[in-house]
Amino acid sequence: MSDVICMGELLVEHVSTASNVSLVHSPGFIKAPGGAPANVAVALQRLGLQAGFVGKVGDDPFGVYLRESLADTGVDTSFLFVDREARTTAVYVAVWDDGRKDLCFYRNPGADMMLTAEEISDPIFDGARCFHFGSISFIDEPSASAQRKALQMARDKGLMISYDPNYRPTLWPDEKTAAKVIQDYFQYCHLAKISEEEWQVATGYQDLEDGIQAVMAKGVELLVISRGENGAIATNGNYRIELAGLEVDVVETTGAGDGFLGAIITELLPAREKAGSLAAIGEDQVRDALKTANAVGALTCKKPGAIPALPTRAETDDFISKL
Repeated sequence: MSDVICMGELLVEHVSTASNVSLVHSPGFIKAPGGAPANVAVALQRLGLQAGFVGKVGDDPFGVYLRESLADTGVDTSFLFVDREARTTAVYVAVWDDGRKDLCFYRNPGADMMLTAEEISDPIFDGARCFHFGSISFIDEPSASAQRKALQMARDKGLMISYDPNYRPTLWPDEKTAAKVIQDYFQYCHLAKISEEEWQVATGYQDLEDGIQAVMAKGVELLVISRGENGAIATNGNYRIELAGLEVDVVETTGAGDGFLGAIITELLPAREKAGSLAAIGEDQVRDALKTANAVGALTCKKPGAIPALPTRAETDDFISKL
């Protein structure tokens, strides 16, 4: 049984060996497992919660590689399905120190797009306390229907719902479609995490205050904003906590936001179960959670690849103790 069920894309990342260069000029790539919801699952597992992952890979060597990579971290892969026709999705990634990314996806279609509603069943949620999802699975059918079904089941079962839009422009038909879909799903979550570079598409506003109000008006209990080297923000609509970023030697930023969110869930899920709502958790406790999340995000930047870079609880605690 898993404490948190994460659902969405699991893919092979080919990460540029050089920072601050485009894919065109990258001299080479390092293979790593990735995909935002999968990254969150591994972050949760390494920080102390049992995570399960729901998704689909191809019947190919990369699919085997991804299943083994997740299983090796302890994440439950019982509901990681295999598609016999579509290939496992791959993405080539080049990153800049300021968080910008150059991405090229290979998924026409990718196996992650082929998850069906029929494959979503009650046993997935046995013992679960939280359901985490992103927006990528809503782009295409049949995965969109599968994720909508899972989201409704999680809501019916009273789970805490966590949502990270994770906007990837090249995967959507256009920005207007992406904005509408992404913004629609805030109404279904208790915890929302938005990165600074996705702010306008995710909220509909460029202004920070207007965007916060728009998201909170949809019923979100706690909104966290990851801002890379500029730190992070958390708000329940009444208070706002702002923390500065932590200085580390940045190797690569892929997965930092996912590690950040994994830490927020790990720290605040038990507190929500006691308080009844994330909005009711004390400001000091949320501030402590944000500090831990900042640390996890910073540590993730110190190694290449997303999943390989995510820190353990011991590594995180040791890092924080030296701040």
